[in-house]
Amino acid sequence: MKIILIALALFIPAYAQGPGVSIFEQSRNGIRAEEARIRKQAEKLFQDGKLLGLETIGELIKSPAAIKLELPVAQKNALTPTQVAERAKASGFRVGWAYLCNNCDNWHINLAGGYALTNDGVLGTCAHVINMDNKKMRNGGLIAVDHSGKVFPVTSILANDKKIDGALIKIDAQTTHLPLNDQIAPGDSAFCLSRPLKQGQYFSQGMVNRFYWNNDQRGDDPNSIKALGALKLNVSTRWAPGSSGSAVLDTFGNAIGHVATISTMGNGGSRKDNEKGRTLITLHSATPARAMMALARVPEDLD
Repeated sequence: MKIILIALALFIPAYAQGPGVSIFEQSRNGIRAEEARIRKQAEKLFQDGKLLGLETIGELIKSPAAIKLELPVAQKNALTPTQVAERAKASGFRVGWAYLCNNCDNWHINLAGGYALTNDGVLGTCAHVINMDNKKMRNGGLIAVDHSGKVFPVTSILANDKKIDGALIKIDAQTTHLPLNDQIAPGDSAFCLSRPLKQGQYFSQGMVNRFYWNNDQRGDDPNSIKALGALKLNVSTRWAPGSSGSAVLDTFGNAIGHVATISTMGNGGSRKDNEKGRTLITLHSATPARAMMALARVPEDLD
């Protein structure tokens, strides 16, 4: 029996995963090395004059450089969860700031999520991801980092709406797009690949829980920008701080929205109950695809 067990052990793979499956370097040194590579690339972009200045970005946040976009048609061929994860990885970005603070000469990075909406570098993310903190930064710019770790400067902001919590930004790169799909219903599958609390390559599967309005001051047109700022989507897919702006995908590999907020509720939904450890439910809220479609149509609305 011992001989048989030893023989079987010789055929067990060195790593406990299938062929070609990557293993994320979650060790402290691994995270530090990854961040150092990103900072080094960002500093080089700054030295080469490729990062937009803080003043220019501030102006674009207030008045985006809107352009007409043709969004790809939603896919209708079902994928396996593994294929959805691969598509999320190929189209996903980390989006945020590389900057010099007021206290030192070291570069800092503050990144969340984003996803490609076109093949020519238009990315979707949260409005709160690109918000500026003027008290913290004295120089720097917005960047996007692909799944291989390559850093791209954000060259423009095409749309930005705080109530929708959605933004469209541009990088000069060929990207793998995710089509937007707003034809979903409670019970449909929902997936998310993100970096919650710096936990890299975290893939989660859940379902669509509900659509809901969070504000009754939305006018008469449910498809207007004003109304869609109050439309949110709950899913049971897991995420946490650091996931903001990451795509939420359906079983066809379309983006049905992106990560916006996470909140806990206790008895009565009060903060005091939460502080006492009486959390009864955690709500994962997303900006729905329909709102992002509306942002992409803004130039048409202005005609």
